[in-house]
Amino acid sequence: MRSFVFFRFVLCCLVLGVGLQVGFAQSVTTTSVVAPSIVEQFDVIVIGSEPEGVAAAVAASETGARTLLITQDPRLGGLFVMGQMNSLDLRTQPFLFQRGLFLRWWREVGLGTSFDVLRAEEAFYTMLQDAGVTVLRAFEPIEPLFKDGQLAGVQVRNHVYESTQLIDATAEMDFAAQAGASFTVGFASLGVEERMADTLVFRIEGIDWQALQAGVRARGKTYASVDAHVAWGDFGGYPAAYQAQEEGIRLRGLNLGRQDDGSVLVNALLIYGIDPFDADSIADGFARAKREAPRIIEYLKQELPGFENAYYGGVAEALYIRESRHLNAECQLSVNDVLDNRVTMNDIAAGGYPLDVQTLTPFDNGFVYGTPDIYGVQLCVSVPENVDNLWVVGKAAGYDPLAASSARVVPFGMAVAEAVGVAAALADARALTPRAFQQQDATIAALRRTLLERDAYLPTVNARTPVGPYDSPYYQDYRLLLSRGLAVGGYNNNPGLDQQMQTLSYVYLLSNVAQRFHNNHDAGPNLVSKYGAQTAPLTSDLALGITVDAACQLGVCVKRSWSALKAAQLAPENFPTDGLFNRGEMYALAARLATITPVAQQNTTGQPTQPVTD
Repeated sequence: MRSFVFFRFVLCCLVLGVGLQVGFAQSVTTTSVVAPSIVEQFDVIVIGSEPEGVAAAVAASETGARTLLITQDPRLGGLFVMGQMNSLDLRTQPFLFQRGLFLRWWREVGLGTSFDVLRAEEAFYTMLQDAGVTVLRAFEPIEPLFKDGQLAGVQVRNHVYESTQLIDATAEMDFAAQAGASFTVGFASLGVEERMADTLVFRIEGIDWQALQAGVRARGKTYASVDAHVAWGDFGGYPAAYQAQEEGIRLRGLNLGRQDDGSVLVNALLIYGIDPFDADSIADGFARAKREAPRIIEYLKQELPGFENAYYGGVAEALYIRESRHLNAECQLSVNDVLDNRVTMNDIAAGGYPLDVQTLTPFDNGFVYGTPDIYGVQLCVSVPENVDNLWVVGKAAGYDPLAASSARVVPFGMAVAEAVGVAAALADARALTPRAFQQQDATIAALRRTLLERDAYLPTVNARTPVGPYDSPYYQDYRLLLSRGLAVGGYNNNPGLDQQMQTLSYVYLLSNVAQRFHNNHDAGPNLVSKYGAQTAPLTSDLALGITVDAACQLGVCVKRSWSALKAAQLAPENFPTDGLFNRGEMYALAARLATITPVAQQNTTGQPTQPVTD
């Protein structure tokens, strides 16, 4: 391996825009774009240098395609390098799900639960170099190039690079969006104008890691977990109790990743109120977080073991924008696919990380919707539904917002990207567009054979049960609500369907049902206004009144009786009509309101039937 001294020299040349030919048998060409009008042809072009982009470029080149990776980033490695997010979200039990190129890279950085950022960066460069990928650092915007209405390459000022196999590996699918690919943002497709909070990683110097390990182990697993590389947990709730001085800043439980020099990178600082598509807004969020970071360290050193001599060591070069665009792809990986443990003969990668949604607002603590055993993903999630000659890799690929909470992790993203890189090379050799390639069983079979030869892991197709209490009579109701983010199973896939519920929980659930299933923003406030002061458990009588009121506001008005609700199919036929209601029964009513058809019901006088409130 090259020395870090030489490696840093390479980085300096890149940042300064110096053209550099690295002198190895198979080399990475790094240069800045120059003024003369030049047209160059490539088989595959990767735009962006996130870890997924590196994987796609290496895979394409190793499959025989003349490959270009072009990026505006000053360093390669994206979130792992510029974002310094050095703790790995892995699924290693009962086996390692992501092999292939990810495992090759992981070996180079030590096979730990965290990694050193400089070693990670050098490993990415080495992979590109060994594969013979051409790497270009562009100092001007990278624009889509169209010919006869078809995407045909990229243009940087008047320098053109042509290909019909383009892979967007930017962090937020900026290139694909500019090329016209359609998308949603955050949780908008679920009826919620929110997205996961962003993060600025900061560095702490002076931590005594041995003292930290001893202190954590003395306090037990409920306090935190620790090994030689990482420490993570809520640390007794002390970090989350921190009161930030900057607006829109919050601290949560800590993820601490140790570097080779003994410094520690912290993934815990949450930032709200950023527009991910506005440079000024991003800069403002970065500045707020950077000002807060030294104060956080002074707070942590008062309580955490091993932190007595800790001091501020700086922040990452770039924010971790946790979520922005979700591609409208030829197919979509859904949360139901994930929780059904769905595996098919057309899958090109396997996932299994929990459905872990980071906090959406300053007032929630995030949501864990469940933990799959294993699920497969198909190539079509990377193909835009309305733009051809283009693939998309990374967290912005065709995953619904809940499925993305599992699929967004980089090891899985690198596995998918490796498959896309191979597919792009094979498609080029066959003169097929991405859309045509992913539609043919024969080409998918050839792709899978190539991936297996590359030591990628493809899940075995066999019968699997969905996760959670699938034998409960209310399981499908629970799953319907979960599909819009209104029910959770947690890490252990236990939604607590037998737990008794409070009236207010039902009121807020129906408020969200009205918004997320019917785009009705009035029913919720009306229900809260009428029932928001209720502190009693959810009885059958209260559930009846609330359900009748909610149904009428959604366009179906019936008399206030269980027989009327059942006749209108707003309650199961054998539903209990007395006693206290549990979560499963609450979900059963809410699920029927979620699927209600708002057709005005007429009584014998020809007037809309109003709910009886006595």
